[in-house]
Amino acid sequence: MEEKILLVDDEEGIRKVLGISLADSGYLVFTAENGDEALRIFRQEQPAIVLSDIKMPGMDGIELLKKIKRENPDTEVILITGHGDMELAIKSLKYEAADFITKPISDDDLERALQKSREKIILKRKLKDYTENLESLVWQKNQKLTAAEKQAAESRTAVFDEMPFYMTVHDREFNLLAANRLFREYFGDETGRKCYEVCKQTKSPCSDCPVARTFENAKTNQSEILLTAENGSQCNALVWTSPLKDASGAVNRVMVMAADISAVADIQDHLSSLGLMIGSLSHSIKGLLTGMDGGVYLLDSGLSKKDPDKMGEGLEIVKLMADRIKNMVLDVLYYAKERNVKKERVRLPDFAEGVADVIAPRMKKNAVSFIRDFAPDMKDCEMDEDQLRSALINILENAVDACTEDKAKPLHTVEFRVRADEKETVFDIQDNGIGMDEEKKKKIFTLFFSSKATRGTGIGLFVSDKIIRQHGGTIEVISEPGKGTHFCVRIPLGSGRQYDAE
Repeated sequence: MEEKILLVDDEEGIRKVLGISLADSGYLVFTAENGDEALRIFRQEQPAIVLSDIKMPGMDGIELLKKIKRENPDTEVILITGHGDMELAIKSLKYEAADFITKPISDDDLERALQKSREKIILKRKLKDYTENLESLVWQKNQKLTAAEKQAAESRTAVFDEMPFYMTVHDREFNLLAANRLFREYFGDETGRKCYEVCKQTKSPCSDCPVARTFENAKTNQSEILLTAENGSQCNALVWTSPLKDASGAVNRVMVMAADISAVADIQDHLSSLGLMIGSLSHSIKGLLTGMDGGVYLLDSGLSKKDPDKMGEGLEIVKLMADRIKNMVLDVLYYAKERNVKKERVRLPDFAEGVADVIAPRMKKNAVSFIRDFAPDMKDCEMDEDQLRSALINILENAVDACTEDKAKPLHTVEFRVRADEKETVFDIQDNGIGMDEEKKKKIFTLFFSSKATRGTGIGLFVSDKIIRQHGGTIEVISEPGKGTHFCVRIPLGSGRQYDAE
């Protein structure tokens, strides 16, 4: 049987081209040119997948996504966005979009998004079948209670207790009447208390509680919920509720089954962020390659005319573009592959001089005065040398950029100070560049945020913050527009232990 898919776009040409492609892939395709028409077709045909443009006149793709998810949470929605709509794309993931793809749409991107959606649909169907079988099992156990109450009770308790996910039974007042072994191990033996007090650490029921919905509609309901234990530990859980009825057919209890999907959620978040990163980088890399083409042209022209000045200018441009692409790729590799901190004993004075030596040529090239101020009595320190060097160089490069962008001052300076005591190692990086307002200060460590237009990717300071936090450290930023910026990095004794020199 063909899988139904609804294609929504206000451009007729896109509907025709994508419709043909989807039909060739084996889908039964329905099309709509706006959100209202899409909702009408969706309610009539109940397609498993909806592929919709984000920006449309009238009801946009985000509003359509919210309405579809409200009516049928199992429907997978893929949104189509342009390169300038990354904030809308991120917002769509918050409302449970399966994925998003950017224009112009490639066949590979479309197939990956559809394959991901099909896999989620198959998983949900299997889980639904499993839930229905489990409900049948519970019903059978209840029937056995009538004939042999003690024996059936023991059997039901064993099955209930050994289920490989959290299982509880609730009454209309949200009291926990029973809990299986796995639930008791994570949350404690809390029967008799309100479920929201035990599982959410709140004083009132959840606004969209699946237990309450099951008491209202006497049906199985599903939600994804963040569960919080009393000790503060949290897990993302996929929750199913099932009505338990009395002899008259009225729902007097609700059984809850919750599977911990934290690992799956972490993978999904990482892959989504990586997809956003690739989309954001593509434009930056294109600009850098264009700059490199210009450098190659100057170099080639200088060679043909035997003009040393032009050859030198072209070579400098090529080297600059290559260096920026290299740094960009290294940041991507660091973010894409999680690295553990591997600490080793390092001579702090040598480490500080090494960091300064890496950035010094760029300071000189941009006519920025570079001041090194390293305490003379620093001892050996324990750290991941490569990672921490990368983090500090990112911050120092940011300081150079801030000075280069500032046209109001005749002279610019970057100070790099390092000191240490018995509690912590402190790295101070201060510039008198362009500075930042409060809004930029709040966002500088956010993934993909950059104040450098096409010259920045918004990854460097995000990576620096991540590395420093992995060392147990902190970054403090003080800045004012026109007055420069001061970064203070502190690595605590526990992660940067000092040793007497041997």
